[in-house]
Amino acid sequence: MPPQEPGGPTGPEPARPRSRVRRLLPDRLSQLFEVREFVLLWSGSTVSLVGDGVYFVAIAWEVYRLYNAPTALGVVSAAFGLPQVLLLLLGGVVSDRLDRRRVMLYGNAVSGLAIGALGVLVLLRLANLADIVGLVAVYGLSQAFFLPASRAIVPSLVETELLPQAMAVEQFVSPITQSLLGPALGGLLIAAGGTGPAFLIDGASFFVAAATLAAMRPAPAPAPAEGAQGASRSVLSEAREALHLVRSVPWIWAGIAAAGLANIALTGPLAVLVPYLIKYRLHAGPQTLGLAGACGGLGALSAAAFVAWRGIPRHQVVWIFSVWAVATAALIPMGLARSGWQLFPCMFLTLGGVSFGNLIWFARMAAQVPGQMLGRVSSLDLTVSFSLTPVSNAATGPVAGALGARLVLVLAGALASVVTLAFLAVPGVTRDRERARD
Repeated sequence: MPPQEPGGPTGPEPARPRSRVRRLLPDRLSQLFEVREFVLLWSGSTVSLVGDGVYFVAIAWEVYRLYNAPTALGVVSAAFGLPQVLLLLLGGVVSDRLDRRRVMLYGNAVSGLAIGALGVLVLLRLANLADIVGLVAVYGLSQAFFLPASRAIVPSLVETELLPQAMAVEQFVSPITQSLLGPALGGLLIAAGGTGPAFLIDGASFFVAAATLAAMRPAPAPAPAEGAQGASRSVLSEAREALHLVRSVPWIWAGIAAAGLANIALTGPLAVLVPYLIKYRLHAGPQTLGLAGACGGLGALSAAAFVAWRGIPRHQVVWIFSVWAVATAALIPMGLARSGWQLFPCMFLTLGGVSFGNLIWFARMAAQVPGQMLGRVSSLDLTVSFSLTPVSNAATGPVAGALGARLVLVLAGALASVVTLAFLAVPGVTRDRERARD
């Protein structure tokens, strides 16, 4: 007997009327926004991402207010990245054992306390480099647990067929908030009242996100893999299990390696040299830095809008590596720029390319990696991808001092784009038929 239509033998139930706004959305996007837990998660993340964009401008401007050397900002950036490199793998194991919602909630609370304390110190004119490094390190530590859980929680909230739209919506909001509204707001806040209020607003945004997570229904811990011993298994054995999966699938390990090398080229130059170039070579103000970040946000927004409406393109792996190569190559014209406006299209290409590649990457990972291992595989991805970014942040200043900021941008863009494309030649990488679940 063939299966009956939903609604019983009399036929399907009549569709519920849709609002005018939802009628303008594709069906899957409309279905996605009917998932209460996803909407709560998305709402809190939206507020928090605005704060992240404010932080990007505020931390650079505060450090350069105290010290006019790129090395100082490199040390601060390394203080944020190093705890993540050391603890991301543990964070992935924790996110696969515990309620990911609660892990994210506590991570947001710690981040909010650290950045809020920094804002108070700045307002009291007591902040120095050691204080900034210490509080930013606490912020980075909290992110080591927050990030794997945030990567792994979405597939547990929505159906598999809605994953591309869920990832696209997150990426759609991220550039608007983190790279467009946040930096623009940060530039205005700093121009009006200094970096202290900017840090306090960022800190408050974490507590808003924590509140929305608290409003979500508690979710059970992810089910252990078949034959697993649950909590009695060691962190090391669980990490080895995830490592075996990554090593067995060429597109995953090659993508992680390519992202790691590309991040070495991108992280230091973007975080350290672009603010330095704007302030000391182009003689522009914080508004220009904010607008540069906003243009990057427009690029990422365009990528997310394309995927949200059109879906993931075919030949996914080729797209991932190609757009990452374009993103890194955009550093070359940045190094050659002679005015602030010339940086804007470069930032559009850089963050747009990174976001488009990441969007395809995250959706592919979420769909093909077993759910009970997604936190650990995501933490391995983050650990390897970002393992050398603290070195990039710390080394960019001294290298730029020896070679010049402009030359470092050009060399980083040229080398990273070539190496990223070279990974497409690795045997088995472009075989889209391969599945991590096999």
